[in-house]
Amino acid sequence: MFKILPMCVLLLTSFVGYAQKEYKGIPEDLSQEKIIFLNYEPINISDERPRSKEDRYIRERKEQHNMAAKQANDYLRTSALDYPYKYAIANHSTYKNLVEAGYKYVLECNCFNNERLMKSPESGVLLIYDFYIKDLTTGDIYLLFDLDEMKVYDYRLVMKKLNKLVNKSMD
Repeated sequence: MFKILPMCVLLLTSFVGYAQKEYKGIPEDLSQEKIIFLNYEPINISDERPRSKEDRYIRERKEQHNMAAKQANDYLRTSALDYPYKYAIANHSTYKNLVEAGYKYVLECNCFNNERLMKSPESGVLLIYDFYIKDLTTGDIYLLFDLDEMKVYDYRLVMKKLNKLVNKSMD
């Protein structure tokens, strides 16, 4: 028993040493680095008619997502023009290819993975999502702000909030 304990402690500390770090605010070197902004990607919707009430609701959420995603991506293209540093716009499923091209950061949100649309949320619950900048070289994250599920598709608001933080960090 006591021989296993030191091994467990060693194993645990090795995992803790590689854990990503979490910061609040803009990375200090953001003005010198390139960032990726992510498109919302459409969800494939089955042609099969939903059978249950929950399945119909989930299908409706997916359809609403696809409509909102198109508009959000249009807003991203126009709003990103106000961002003062170098950036690229990419899809969540393919952005990691840009790391080789020198992109160090990505503006992330857990709403981009679309898992939230695969099940019905609890009744009366408003989902809140964190927007953060992820360092693609270390995995560290820089918490920026959060938005509820009704506002995550408003890329004008997202970029306005990001630019406000960037401008504040330049002061």
